[in-house]
Amino acid sequence: MLLPTLALLLGLLISLSNTIGLFFNISVMVLVSLCFWRWRKTWLLFLLVGLLYGLITFAWLVWQVQVPPNWLDKKITISAQIQSVKQTPQYTKLRLDHVQQPSGELLHGLADVFVYQSKQQFLAGQSMKATAKFHMPRNKQNPATFDTEGYAFLEHVALVGSASNITITQASDAWLAKQRQHIFAAMDSLPAAQKGILAALLLADRSDIPLPIDDAFAASGATHLLAISGLHMGLVAGWGFFLSWWLLTRREDWIIHLPVRGLSLVAGLLLACAYATLAGWPIPAQRAFLMLLAAVLAWWLRRKQWPLNTMLAALLLIVLLDPTSVLSVSLWLSFVATSALLIWASAPATPSESKADQIRSWFKALLLVSLIAALATLPMIAYVFGRLPVWSLFANVVLVPIYALWVLPLALLGEWLVVLGLRDWATMLFEVSGWGLQMSNQWLLTLYDWPWGRLWLQSSLMLSVFLALALLVSGWLWIKQKQKTTLLTLSMSLVMFVGLSTQAAQPSIASFAVWDVGQGASSLLRLPNFSLLVDTPGKDGSKFNGGSEAAANLRALGALQLHALLLSHAQSDHAGGAERLYASLNGVDELWLADVPANRNYVSFQRLSEKVIQDGGSVRWLKQGDVWSLTDGSQFEVLWPPKDYKNKNDNNTSLVLLVRLISGERLLLAGDIEAEVEKVLLPSLPKVDVMLMPHHGSKTSSTSPFVEKLQPKIVIAQAGYANHFGFPKVEVVQRYAAAGSTIFNTSNGAVFIDFSAQPMTATQYRLLSATKRQQINHYLFKTKL
Repeated sequence: MLLPTLALLLGLLISLSNTIGLFFNISVMVLVSLCFWRWRKTWLLFLLVGLLYGLITFAWLVWQVQVPPNWLDKKITISAQIQSVKQTPQYTKLRLDHVQQPSGELLHGLADVFVYQSKQQFLAGQSMKATAKFHMPRNKQNPATFDTEGYAFLEHVALVGSASNITITQASDAWLAKQRQHIFAAMDSLPAAQKGILAALLLADRSDIPLPIDDAFAASGATHLLAISGLHMGLVAGWGFFLSWWLLTRREDWIIHLPVRGLSLVAGLLLACAYATLAGWPIPAQRAFLMLLAAVLAWWLRRKQWPLNTMLAALLLIVLLDPTSVLSVSLWLSFVATSALLIWASAPATPSESKADQIRSWFKALLLVSLIAALATLPMIAYVFGRLPVWSLFANVVLVPIYALWVLPLALLGEWLVVLGLRDWATMLFEVSGWGLQMSNQWLLTLYDWPWGRLWLQSSLMLSVFLALALLVSGWLWIKQKQKTTLLTLSMSLVMFVGLSTQAAQPSIASFAVWDVGQGASSLLRLPNFSLLVDTPGKDGSKFNGGSEAAANLRALGALQLHALLLSHAQSDHAGGAERLYASLNGVDELWLADVPANRNYVSFQRLSEKVIQDGGSVRWLKQGDVWSLTDGSQFEVLWPPKDYKNKNDNNTSLVLLVRLISGERLLLAGDIEAEVEKVLLPSLPKVDVMLMPHHGSKTSSTSPFVEKLQPKIVIAQAGYANHFGFPKVEVVQRYAAAGSTIFNTSNGAVFIDFSAQPMTATQYRLLSATKRQQINHYLFKTKL
């Protein structure tokens, strides 16, 4: 069964991969068809089925996300049904189905709309009317970025946008949505961290978990406890099994005449089904349920299956029902965790005469399972998430028993009391469950503060593949009962992997990268043995913003720690992502800030300064006239602002830094200064080779005298794609063009400048080749490549 399953998965992967071209895909199908016609091998048939099924699924998804032009980039009136609701402190995200214009034109796929600054309460199942402005999902144009387009494609999301003037036209009559709302309400009295985690455990909603707690889970390798997957579904099914077993063995007649074990298995399955239903059937829960179903069916059919075959059967069922799940990282992580649980559960019990020996055996098994799961998932976690959960074993050994024996049973019982209308009793149980969460969270935060408790790695596919192969070899050696060789191989490979992946790459040449971070600013200056990140935007408190985007690209370059972080001024489009960036790297040696009241009073800067100092770094308060040099001879000069400078316009408190490279080039970092400051600086400004366009290309900056004095060879506008400000303004671009400047806009892709080349070179990052989605759109739906 192993080979056919792998063949089917390979076929699905080839056909569902957007980076594998359509013609190559079809060529492989033809070749496999010829091979099957010649040799009639079962695995070839499975490979062919996977290729064909995957391509049909892919084409259907392309059709679903087709969008006519009249839906885009303008305000339109829509009616829709709310499929799901996600609330965060910054916004509410509604996923809409049956989206329709007044003309009756229906959107094939789904739409995600964001609602800001609204106190309205939304429920899944409600019908609504709204004014919306849509655009198609779009990736940031950086080398290392989250594939927003691919995620939306697999989620059937055709449009993303914002909504206002929302009117509920039909209340939700969905029993499930109302019960979920009641469960949320019953947890209102709990602290934010406890409420957020219970919402994740019971309702698959992680949006309310505070960022520090979420980071601690990720850093300690305990995130799997927050997803309703194999562990949770298995525990709930186990409780249902043992409760049913206990009830059915109370009478001798039942023991004799009823299939007690079979009925108990079904009871456990039904309880797991009810649990997943209240949670809204998240994808990991669906996969775990199918795994349980396969195991129960195997027992009822009296088939003694090797656990691997049961898992493979469940995997086949999952990918046949949802072929796109083959691309899901969580699928493979959940199956690894389930495998570890199966190994633990199927291990023969060691005869023991004392309870103490049994407890020691149980604890040893828990350690072993946690270790196996941590090692097996490490290559994937390291590459996809960039983490090395050093203290994973310590975290899971403590948290798994607490969650399994305390938190989850009480929370689940409280959930059912809410359904039965006993909300006060449910709240009491939630509070008792929360005590366990409080202890668990404190333990995680303690581990987070330990040495290497938040260790980030290089995003290296080669190193992750190396470790995965080493683990496979170690597993094969263990099966061959070569324990000493196994331990030696495993130890050496882990030491090599950790040593190489935590080794920060030191730049050897001078370069400048300006990232595409939407309507905001972020750039990286790399000099020999020195890295300076300039600005990082984002909404305060958000998990994914310009800070996480910049950090991902830094790690892709091998930059795990910054020598300096410069934040030009106290505005979110330049500094809002700084705390997220800091949490996504191994450290920052120095924080550079302008010494002005606006910065010293900015709460975010105060928090960040405390973190930097606490972790052994320092804060450098800069003022006009400061000059210093690096060991390579490069010189930094602060042109603006003066110490204690005040201005009603925060843009004019921006730190203006002139960098003179040892090779002779000059780089100007001007923040958001406007005409008032440009006029003051004009007499002392030299010509520059490269500069960042002040204030993203606003017409309040880049005055004609300023541009004529600088005469930059290269100027870069940091602007968001189709931003509503219209940055950079046409007249501003024309001024720089008249001065002979080469102009780049980060909305078209990240810009990279190599100062080591003679003369210096500038390139813009773009995805050049046509993807499979574009090819199918072109050949089936007559769109342009």
